[in-house]
Amino acid sequence: MRMSCSGCRVLRKGCSESCTIRPCLQWISTAQSQANATLFLAKFYGRAGLINLINAGPKNLRLETFKSLLYEACGRIVNPVHGSVGLMCSGNWHLCQTAVDAILSGTPINEVSSDIRHDNNSNHGLHKIKCRGGRFKRSTSKRKMKQQVEEVYESI
Repeated sequence: MRMSCSGCRVLRKGCSESCTIRPCLQWISTAQSQANATLFLAKFYGRAGLINLINAGPKNLRLETFKSLLYEACGRIVNPVHGSVGLMCSGNWHLCQTAVDAILSGTPINEVSSDIRHDNNSNHGLHKIKCRGGRFKRSTSKRKMKQQVEEVYESI
């Protein structure tokens, strides 16, 4: 009887000779790193989603598919808007590689946000608008409205 691969063991599914995950984990050196990568991807894409995404491509590209899914998932954690492609185009690929290394070692990924919407410490030249009163703009004041109502009653 053959032992389950690290990926199947962490997903708690049976491993067979035609295992989908086993060939994808050959490039990862330790069993614990293989388990960490598989568990991370299963949490990110879902267990069935991960298996379906790997099975969707040709058998000879399953290893590259797994790597691509891992890098894209890590890229989306670091940069949720643009992902790994955005990190590569902006010259910040090292952040994606650091995130993949963190997943393989079992440490949490440090999320880096460069979006000004999430930066509360600086105003970037933007000024806050100060409101006087309520949420909605009033077309007329209360006093003016009261005068108009009195004029209408007087004319009747």
